Amino acid sequence: MRRNNSFRLLLFSALCAISLFLCSCGGGENGMVEGKRVAMHYSVLLDIVDCDGYTVVDVKNPWGKGLLKRYILVPDTCDIPQIRGTVLRTPLQRAVVFSGVHASLFEELGALPVVAGVCDKRYIYSKGVQKGLEQGVVTDCGSSLNVNSEAVVQVNPDAIFVLPYENGGYGKLDNMPYPLVECADYMETSPLGCAEWIRFYGRLVGRAAESDSVYNAVCKEYEALCRLVDGVQERPALMCELKSSSAWYVPGGNSTMGQMYNDAGADYLFTDCGKNGSVPLSYEVVLDRGSDADIWLFKYNASEDKTKASLLADFSGYSHFRPFKEGNIYACNTHRNNIFEEISFHPERLLKELVALFHPSLIPGYKPLYYEKIP
Repeated sequence: MRRNNSFRLLLFSALCAISLFLCSCGGGENGMVEGKRVAMHYSVLLDIVDCDGYTVVDVKNPWGKGLLKRYILVPDTCDIPQIRGTVLRTPLQRAVVFSGVHASLFEELGALPVVAGVCDKRYIYSKGVQKGLEQGVVTDCGSSLNVNSEAVVQVNPDAIFVLPYENGGYGKLDNMPYPLVECADYMETSPLGCAEWIRFYGRLVGRAAESDSVYNAVCKEYEALCRLVDGVQERPALMCELKSSSAWYVPGGNSTMGQMYNDAGADYLFTDCGKNGSVPLSYEVVLDRGSDADIWLFKYNASEDKTKASLLADFSGYSHFRPFKEGNIYACNTHRNNIFEEISFHPERLLKELVALFHPSLIPGYKPLYYEKIP
């Protein structure tokens, strides 16, 4: 009995020592870390802590509790700390980027050479990346849905920037030895929360000061526009997007676009669909809510611009909405417009356009960058 008690005491002491060690090193991927916490202004998914010689970035799970991923940003001149997480040697030298949104951001931050490979190149509008593809400096790694493994190996990236989805994996990439940076910025609940990811990405490429400066300027203009519409008495009822197959996808009320519509002074008709991202609705639900809307906005990708006639040819049910009858339809053709590459990290640009559209007297003489009235 005494021998068993001694063994148990020894085992308990060992476990305590291990626990203390883990706590001192951050307590694993879900534990707290000691250091200077970077004050986040709007992001609800990011937590950045500057430690002694490295930075810990926690990305919260947008679809549940806990963390989606913990990243340990370690300068290439420093030793790797004893903390569990995905280690990223900074500044990154070579990366494969799945989204034109992030490729354009790196170009803006003066870190374009980091983009050594891309997926879905036809959806990337960055002139620097397109030039790199033409010159062979940037590698075409195929489709994000069917990555060219050989091309990725050829790039030999320090990191791969991917777009996470609920319960989704990354196929071939899951079995490759390259760190994945899961870009969950699009799951933030506010436009400025999404834009604040600039500060994370800037730290990855050695542009922390530049990224903080860009973000501060974005916040200043966005907040000024919000104050401009604070006193409006009438808010136009807004419906948005198009029917796609059997569903009509609209931005959820807690999505960045849903929030932006409200910030711009609209009465967004789907605010109570309180989800991040897009929400699939039936045509009947959209008709019930939007039949008497004042304005209809949508985005599409086509080689030819939409008209009221082509909309009816696509789906005759559009004719039942008041904006269709009265001609208050505004659309953005993403085939020739880089709205997606701009507004994720520069929401103030789209907000200004929406304010001018919903309340023309507040920004007289504004020339649209994204939306055009449908003839």
